[in-house]
Amino acid sequence: MDLNIKDLDDDVGRRLREQAKAAGLSVQQHLRNELTRIASRLSPAELSGGYPPINRSEFESIRKQLRELDAQ
Repeated sequence: MDLNIKDLDDDVGRRLREQAKAAGLSVQQHLRNELTRIASRLSPAELSGGYPPINRSEFESIRKQLRELDAQ
């Protein structure tokens, strides 16, 4: 797969060049490594198993229930 990224902020490009140089890599190899690392992780949707995100009160309720179970 070939990628062409347009309109990348100059500061981002500069930072990527610095990171690649520090790692002793070309920018292309550095980006291939980073994209491979990113692609190997599960996305938030994959991690949630398709369940919708919970709100703060639901989270607090679950945390309270878990604390009660731990106290038993």
